[in-house]
Amino acid sequence: MQTDKIIPACGTSGKDGMKGHYMRGALLTAATALAFILAAPAQAQNAQTPQTGQTAPASDTRNTAPAKSTAESASAVVFMYHRFDEGEYPSTNTRVDQLSAHIAELGKAKYHVMDTGEIVSAIANGTALPDRTIGITVDDAYRTFYNVAWPMFKKAGLPVTVFVSTSQLDAGYDSYMTWDMLRDLVKQGVKVGGHSDSHAHLSSVPIAQTKAELEKSAKRFKQELGFVPDLFAYPYGEADTDVQQAVRDAGYKAAFGQQSGGFDKSADMFYLPRFALNEHYGSLDRFELAANSLPLDVSDLTPANYTLQRNPPAFGFTLLKPANDVKCYPSEGTATMSRLGDERVEVRLDGPVSPGRWRINCTAGGPDGRWRWLGMLYTVPKDIKTSG
Repeated sequence: MQTDKIIPACGTSGKDGMKGHYMRGALLTAATALAFILAAPAQAQNAQTPQTGQTAPASDTRNTAPAKSTAESASAVVFMYHRFDEGEYPSTNTRVDQLSAHIAELGKAKYHVMDTGEIVSAIANGTALPDRTIGITVDDAYRTFYNVAWPMFKKAGLPVTVFVSTSQLDAGYDSYMTWDMLRDLVKQGVKVGGHSDSHAHLSSVPIAQTKAELEKSAKRFKQELGFVPDLFAYPYGEADTDVQQAVRDAGYKAAFGQQSGGFDKSADMFYLPRFALNEHYGSLDRFELAANSLPLDVSDLTPANYTLQRNPPAFGFTLLKPANDVKCYPSEGTATMSRLGDERVEVRLDGPVSPGRWRINCTAGGPDGRWRWLGMLYTVPKDIKTSG
């Protein structure tokens, strides 16, 4: 498992936030357990509009106050879980006590937990959202979501979207849900998203295979559930420009990766971020810090292709809002960051990075002790050419 040990940059904060801002920075410096990571699945087997036949949870009545029009009222944070109460898989597991603490935190009045599809639709349409809007997603349809986590989410009235790889349900593995279980969840208000058919590394297979995966997955959803989902999550968070186009062409309205950060209308709607949670990095401190984060708005992001074409990568972006305290932290390699004027940020590494997944997180101080956050995940092919 690869981790991103990230310490947000100390920066300016809003009213009554300065003291807490630096205290929080010191806490992060001292405690690597609060490092922000992207916990990609370790095992190979591992809407915008309401979907036909799905209903909202009957108990979903919390935190529905009208949104206030503020500078931050059109952004959101989405969390990603995998397994629950499966301690033999710590890189993808969340303990029950951790989940209980997360749910209790989200019960505070300052948070507004919404259906993830509704969040995406609002942001795409420029509709205001409540401050600290949160979405909850679960990847891979493990059976412990059905038996362990969903009863806890449902009791708290929290909507959830589960991303499903269809062949894993077809195979009848004991560790995954059955189609009957998924149909039961749909009746209870759980939303379903696409996750390919076989959970393949989509950016590493021929594009024809990716298209076939999407086609087969859609057919199975239609047969078993009566509808095809309109949200997608890339297995392992891996994508490239061809895969993204294939997902668009398949009819999905938006797609999620596995990189950290909040998002707003400046984000790539077919590579939206999510904060990953697991057993080792599911502490309440980390969860709270992520839930209160804000997007670091950028444009002209390079590399534009999320599968690297050169190694080391030449990473950079243009700030859409002033930020004097931007800091960037790669998961591998020593980085040198340069500012070109007030807007452009360029990051160069001291050498090539290893094949697999390479991550970089950039942060800047936000209002009231909160952090602005940009996380990126890039796939590094084994046969990529290195450059000096």
